[in-house]
Amino acid sequence: MTEAQTDTTTKPSITARAQDAATHAVEATRETASHAVEVTRDTATKAATRAVDGIEASPLAALIGGIALGVAIGALLPRTEREREALGPLGKRLTDGAAAAARAAREAGKQEIEALIPDKAGAKDRAASLLSSVAQAARDGAKSAA
Repeated sequence: MTEAQTDTTTKPSITARAQDAATHAVEATRETASHAVEVTRDTATKAATRAVDGIEASPLAALIGGIALGVAIGALLPRTEREREALGPLGKRLTDGAAAAARAAREAGKQEIEALIPDKAGAKDRAASLLSSVAQAARDGAKSAA
């Protein structure tokens, strides 16, 4: 074999190997990207499901959280001079109204929670009454059996 023949047989071999390596690299990259998209999609779906479940389980908490988030974002946004001029008096009234609404909501929430929690004295009276009824039923049953 001459030197020219060796160069021609080696060059296609190197070129073919380089093409194979490039093809494998592209396939590996494609598979990795596809896997990453699938994992991301699954994670996003699970997160959305958990969020929906949380909202369905506690819609009031979700509403309160959304309002709090909106207030926080609104507080962080800078006000323009034109907004200050146009909305200054209105802002004061809105702030006062929002504070009053928050106080009323807090009080209503307290009343609802207190209504759900049994009174200790009432619970003791009901337990004593139940115990008395059970004792009376046991005495009546003993008399009937005798």
